[in-house]
Amino acid sequence: QSLHHRILLENIPSGHEKLQHVIKAMKESKTIMITYHRYGSPACSSFSIEPYCIKLFRQRWYLLGRLSNGLLATFSLDRIESIKKINQKFVVPDDFDAADYFRDSYGIVVDDNEPIEKIIIRAYGFEPYYIRDLPLHPSQREIQSTEQYADFELHLKPTSDFKTKLLSRGEWLKVLEPESLAKEITEWHQKAIERYKK
Repeated sequence: QSLHHRILLENIPSGHEKLQHVIKAMKESKTIMITYHRYGSPACSSFSIEPYCIKLFRQRWYLLGRLSNGLLATFSLDRIESIKKINQKFVVPDDFDAADYFRDSYGIVVDDNEPIEKIIIRAYGFEPYYIRDLPLHPSQREIQSTEQYADFELHLKPTSDFKTKLLSRGEWLKVLEPESLAKEITEWHQKAIERYKK
């Protein structure tokens, strides 16, 4: 506590209060009703959720839970307008494993229609050091290294959040395989350049 003004943590917009409500509901195995405001939507929507797990990703807390229709869905806590606990108990299935659920994903996007692919990326400059210290995915392994670059192999589903990560590294990362992903990232780069010119 004496050093609190000298230890700077990342701000997490979703806030302490919402997180506490969700954790309490998880401990008590109680269903919650949330009012959620999706990006781009003019109005809020209400959902009844059995809270299975929470995950921190890129300064945001996410809630994964089962909806009343039986489907699993992920919600960002900072987009939740209100949380109300319902006096209705639920049981997490014995075969559910939170880490296993996100195992083949980069972050929080889980797409059952997206196949797992072998992805090879080439990192230039200081980027290999960052990727070695902070692997992009548990499956990551380094397969080649030179003075100019290093190649890394990963096995995961190339979902939108993973593609955004690749795009954010600009000239320092290049996709070698698969060709379809390399082409898509190149097209995203071109669109970004065109948008910048405007």
